[in-house]
Amino acid sequence: MARRSKVDALPPAILDEFNARLIASGFSGYEGFAEWLKSMGYDISKSALHRHGSALEAEFDEAMADARRTRALAKAARQSGDENDDAMLSAASTIMQDNLLRVSLKLKSSSDDPADTAKTLSLISRAFADIGRLDIARQKWQAEVREKASSAAEEVEKIAKKGGLSPAAVNEIRSRILGIQN
Repeated sequence: MARRSKVDALPPAILDEFNARLIASGFSGYEGFAEWLKSMGYDISKSALHRHGSALEAEFDEAMADARRTRALAKAARQSGDENDDAMLSAASTIMQDNLLRVSLKLKSSSDDPADTAKTLSLISRAFADIGRLDIARQKWQAEVREKASSAAEEVEKIAKKGGLSPAAVNEIRSRILGIQN
C-alpha cells in the first residue's frame, strides 16, 4: 500500500489554511509554503506540496467548470423565457448528482480509514436521496402548475367566447396563459 502523503497528515485546520493560500496564490509559491509549514513544525518538501497542489488544482478547475456550466445553463434558461426555473433546477440537480458520484468513486479508491469512508458514503447516499426527493417535488410542482394553467385557460376561454371575442383572439389568450409559442 502506498505511503500516506505528509500533506494529508496535516491537521485539518492547517490543511484548510494551506489549501486556501494555495488557491489564492494561483497554485504557485511552493517554496514559500514549505517554509511557512516548516516554521510551524511541519517539514514537508516542496515536491510533496506541489503534488498535492496539482491534484487540488485539477479538482478546483473541475469545480469551477461545473459552476460555469451551471451559470451558462441558468442564463440560457432565462434567455429562452423559461421562467419557471425548471431547466435550471434540473441542470443543478444533474450537476450535483455528477459531483456526488465523483466523490463517492474517489472515496472507494482512497486509503482513508474505512469507518470514515463508510460515514462519508452514508452522507453521500443521503444527499442522493435528498436530490431525488427534490426532483420528485419539482416534477409534482410542474404538474400542478400545468394543471392550474390549463384550468385558468379554460375559464378564460369560456369568458372570452361569451364576450364575443374572435376564435383567433381566444386562441391567442389561451396560448399566452399556457406558455405555448406559435
